[in-house]
This record gives sequence, C-alpha cells and structure tokens, in this order.
Amino acid sequence: MKKTKLLMAGLLASAVASVASANTEIYLTGSTAFRSAVVDSIKKVLAPGYVWGSTGGSGGSANQQVFVGTTLASPVSPHNTYPIIIQCSWSGSAGGIQSVAASVAAGQPYLDEPVVISYSSPNATVDGTALAGGSGATLSVNTNSHVPDMAMSDAFIESTPFQGGSYVTLTSTPVGIVPFEFVKGEYTPDGTTTHAVAGGYPGVTNLTVDQAQELIGGGIALDQLTGVAADDNKLALCIGRDHDSGTRIGAEYDTQLGGDVFEAQDAGYEAGVLQYLPNGAICGSTQFATQSPGTAGTTIETLVAWQTTDSTGTPNGGDEVVLGEDRGGGTEGFFSGGNVAKALARPVDTSSAAFFSANAAYPYTIGYLGMSDANSVNADTNIVSYTDGANQTDSIKATQNALTFGGYSPSSGTGYTFASAKFAPPYDHILNGQYAFWGVEHLLYPQNLASTHADRQDVIANLITPQITTEADFNGTGIKLSAMNASRANDGQAISSPSAGFTE
Repeated sequence: MKKTKLLMAGLLASAVASVASANTEIYLTGSTAFRSAVVDSIKKVLAPGYVWGSTGGSGGSANQQVFVGTTLASPVSPHNTYPIIIQCSWSGSAGGIQSVAASVAAGQPYLDEPVVISYSSPNATVDGTALAGGSGATLSVNTNSHVPDMAMSDAFIESTPFQGGSYVTLTSTPVGIVPFEFVKGEYTPDGTTTHAVAGGYPGVTNLTVDQAQELIGGGIALDQLTGVAADDNKLALCIGRDHDSGTRIGAEYDTQLGGDVFEAQDAGYEAGVLQYLPNGAICGSTQFATQSPGTAGTTIETLVAWQTTDSTGTPNGGDEVVLGEDRGGGTEGFFSGGNVAKALARPVDTSSAAFFSANAAYPYTIGYLGMSDANSVNADTNIVSYTDGANQTDSIKATQNALTFGGYSPSSGTGYTFASAKFAPPYDHILNGQYAFWGVEHLLYPQNLASTHADRQDVIANLITPQITTEADFNGTGIKLSAMNASRANDGQAISSPSAGFTE
C-alpha cells in the first residue's frame, strides 16, 4: 500500500522536512464502546490549530481517526509541548489488550502512517482531502497495519489470556465506567417492515442472570420471558460480539456464564456461547467474511449460527491465534457494536414459510450493547438532556428496546414520564450498585513505554489519561469514577463500596 502523506499546502517540503523527525506518534486501539469519550479527550489535550479527520466522516463513531497538532502544556509536562500525530483504530477491548501485550498489529488497520511536513499553518491533507480544524473531515484513504502503543479496554486484563509468560507487562489505569444493556430486536408479524413492532416482542421486559445465561448459551424460549404458555414454541436468539469485544466479556462475566465468574477469558472464548447472524436472500454468501448485518429497512428471513472461523473472521480457515484451534460454529460475532445494533434494528419476519422451515420455531433477537450503539435501536422521540464532565450538554434519545437486568434499569428515570428515560443518564442505579451490567474502562500501555520510545509516548499517555477520566461521561455513554458509590475488583465480581477501589 502506498504511504498516506500529510502535506502543508503552499510550503516547500525541502524547507521543513526536518520537522518530521521531531514528531511524537501514538497508535491507539481498543474499546469501541468508549471511543467517543476518547476522541473528545484527545481534542482537549491539543493546542488550538490542530487538525483531524476520520474514515466515513462519522467522527468519534468511526473506526479510524487521525489527529495532527501540538499538545497543550499541563501539570504532566509543564515546560514542554510536543508536536504529535495520534492514530486511532478501534478493534475491541480484548483485541486491543492482545495487540499491545503481544506486540502484534491491531485487529483493525490504521490510516497509513502520515509524514508530517509542518505544523506552522494547519492545512494538512490526506491523499488530497483536507483535514479540518476541530470539526473533522471525511477521509477515504489507504490503511495499513501497525502495532499500537496504547489500548482502551472495558475489561480487566485478568479477564483475558493476554498476561504473563511472553506477554508484555502493561500499566493499566481505570478511567471510567462503561454501562451495557441487553436490547431487543424488532420483529414483524406479517412480513412487512411497515408493520414492524419497533419495541420488540411484547411482554419481554427483563432478563434475570439465569435467563441471560440461557440466551447467550443457545437461546431462550419466549414463554420464560413473557409468562405466556403459547410462547413456548418461540425462541429468542442472541446477536452478539466477537472474541475481541469487552462488551462480550461483560455479558459473559456479569451473567456468570459457566457458573464461575473467576474463569479466565481464554476458557470463556469457547464456553457455552451460541450467537447468530442474519441470513437469507437479503444477505450474500460472503456475509461471514464481511460481517454484514444486512440491509437497513429489510426483514430478516433466517437466523443462522456463525460459521467456524479463524481469528481474522474468515470462515473455516486457519488456526485461532491464542487457542491453536478454530473458533467453533456459533461462537463468533460482529466486530463492532454498530453492526449488532443494525442487525437488531431489522425486523424478524415470522410470517415467512422459509423462516419457519429453517428455524422450526419463531426466533426473535436480543443483543448486548454499549449505550451509544444501544441508543441507535428504535430511539425514543423524547429527549433527555445531560451535562457531562466536559461541560457539554447533550440531547440523548434512549432506546425503547432496552431490557432491565435483574429487575433494574440503569437509571430510575426520576423527573421523566417516559419509560426510556430509565436507560439514559443520570445512571443512579449503576452509581448505587443496583444495576450490575457494566464494566470498568481502562487505559493500558507497556510499562517500559518510556525506555523504548525516546519521543516520550509515556508523557502523552499521562497527558491523555486524566482528560479521559474527566470526560468519562461524555455524551452519556460512560460514567466518571468519582461519581460512583459502588465498585468491583474485577469483571463479574460482587459489587461493593468505593473503598474497594478501581485498581488492577
């Protein structure tokens, strides 16, 4: 692949090429659930005049971003500022930990490594597309693999197999809380999207721990959720995430899948998970390789278990990197919460003869998501206003398809008359320990980062970390640690008072 170059318009490269050697470059990967808070935090530690862009033009929700600028002076580096390039590529929490700890390329590629010519006038371009100062720019450029310097993770290191032995020892700093939700998919009783029941199957409102175990372990009969005897021949099947996902780790641990919340995640990769993918005439035969959730506005004709795949998501190929074996049929899932949300937003066609023949019962869909992705599934028209740690007031429309877990919603919804407010900030049921489906967000990087990088990536890491902690509740997708009246020492473990701390 050709190199992507950031060029300053109107300047001669020969006059300023020496500046490139002074750049600090940071490659960041990991959690998709927390990326909007991280992207905004990066903006806050850069001096005015910085430029940035993202793939697809979707800013903080894109899979890749690139920032070019100079850091602000701060208590971390009071006498020094650093010209910097920050590359982001979001691959999931466990995948991010693996990439940093094993020194292997991130699961999702970066924009090609830029060569910055000058910072004196921020008019940089990527393959001819101008980066924007503050608002981002739409980029469609070559991508390239790279070993990341840092990762964000919704999960503790102990919940993954990427520790000890030959793995690099990581510094792990808790920076926030990431709430999760179980979300119902849509369905249609007559095969038309115009008659789709957006709120999901009626009467399904709550999942207990045992019911959630059944759901992710292979599916659950709807009569267990509705109490209606006639629903015993109808199933709810799970639409979920792949092995790199911290949201998946949260779902496995917080439902105590396998009966042992202390079980290492390397065993959890294969234990008892059975997840499904939309299939049929509306999806092509390459869906497993492309991880397509299907076409928006169309119905799901069939649901099929994920094929056996290797660690790249290729069907029936190769060996899984960690376990030395293929990932079994049904154990894989989507690499992003956005694709899970898109699949849940498509109504299941229970009137289709092909659907009934293929599935022997009427399946409906339930998935697990972080708040940002959850709120894209049948968002309420009512608005919840929320001011975050960056003093930004956001207008949030919560999903109407979310389920309570263990009888609790993330919030009490106090002050609002509409039900979806219970799935929007302020998350008082999480703050006080009643709602248990959440993770602790971490920033991780190698302990020897300072000694291996003369251009001081460690200083940049220590600059970004407190900013993320301040902005952990950005856009209502997370919670600041300082707001919590409850804590947990590891994924899935008992919730206790803050005195237990959020430490590794």
